[in-house]
Amino acid sequence: MINIELVLREHGLRKTTFRKELLTMFYNTNSSLTVEEILKSIISKTDKVTVYRALEVFEKKGLIHKVPDKNNLTRYALCNNECSSEKHVHNHAHFICNSCNGTFCIKDIEVPAVQNAQGFLIKSSKLTLEGDCPVCISS
Repeated sequence: MINIELVLREHGLRKTTFRKELLTMFYNTNSSLTVEEILKSIISKTDKVTVYRALEVFEKKGLIHKVPDKNNLTRYALCNNECSSEKHVHNHAHFICNSCNGTFCIKDIEVPAVQNAQGFLIKSSKLTLEGDCPVCISS
């Protein structure tokens, strides 16, 4: 079981009730979350601005990262242990489920290294896979 207060302290964040609840929500989901999904599930009384601010701080501190969405919404998922406030390390694929529209980090599929093409400077690459997730397959 993860100690949420310790995680917040290690990342130099205040341990507010809302931040503890939000971070717990990320640790308890297998998928990524949108702001709307967070607002529907959060127990603490809060507004959209507070959610966006917390997500921005969590991202800057290396706790979460943005992931793709088939409807062009911004989704967020937990970072791996290699991320920090100085650098995000996300060399993994993202899977978008065509049935439930969830986005999942697939950490055991790495994004292949890509060579610069003549005249281009590639700064990052992403690998997005689409299909049906295990929950939707079994439904």
